[in-house]
Amino acid sequence: MYKISMANKYLITLIMLAFTLLIQPIVGRPQPTSEANATYDALSTLDSIFKVGPGMMVFHTDNEIIQEENNDDSEFICAERLAGQSYCTEVPNYLETTQLDKIDPAQFEQFSSFFKDDFLAPVDLANRMNEEGEENLCNSKSRIIYPKSVETKEARWVLVVQHAQHKQGVLVEQCENEGRTCKYEHFLPMGISSKCKQHYSYRTLIVLTNGVFRERMVKLPNYCECVLRYNFGRNM
Repeated sequence: MYKISMANKYLITLIMLAFTLLIQPIVGRPQPTSEANATYDALSTLDSIFKVGPGMMVFHTDNEIIQEENNDDSEFICAERLAGQSYCTEVPNYLETTQLDKIDPAQFEQFSSFFKDDFLAPVDLANRMNEEGEENLCNSKSRIIYPKSVETKEARWVLVVQHAQHKQGVLVEQCENEGRTCKYEHFLPMGISSKCKQHYSYRTLIVLTNGVFRERMVKLPNYCECVLRYNFGRNM
């Protein structure tokens, strides 16, 4: 028996929906516009309902994310962002913009489990050893931050809820010398170079969208790694 793949099912559904939208004006009432205009109107309606990505994947549009995409994130410029970080600990006019003092207390209560600090272990990260007794080749620093804006998984910047009595303290680990060579590089064989690279992870924080609290996956520094580059065959 011939089986229809998931991609073909999406394509068939999309074609049927477009066909339904095209014939609906003819069946229901006289058509006041030309065929070309009817096709354009149908496709416009279809585009407002679905987005079509590579491989004919059809998914429903999240209105909140669209609103975030349309926001001008130039106000989220800060020293950390200019330095290549994915967060800002200070945002100009944060209190005036968020109006957190006027937010319904029920919203804070609804997401109360998020308003706490991560645990920070008292470890000297500059000279720490892992469980196998191996020394890290890149110095890093671990600390709790309270970001007021952050980059989402969709690469958009949003405001994070940080209230006097309701703060989200997140633990990050950052390279102290990102882009520089790792420790003991001089022991590496000829043709191999090293550098310290910052890695990131995604976690959920509560952000503010049009006066409403939302859960969003955001990008934060996670760990620092020594990576090697092989330069064999290149001019040294």
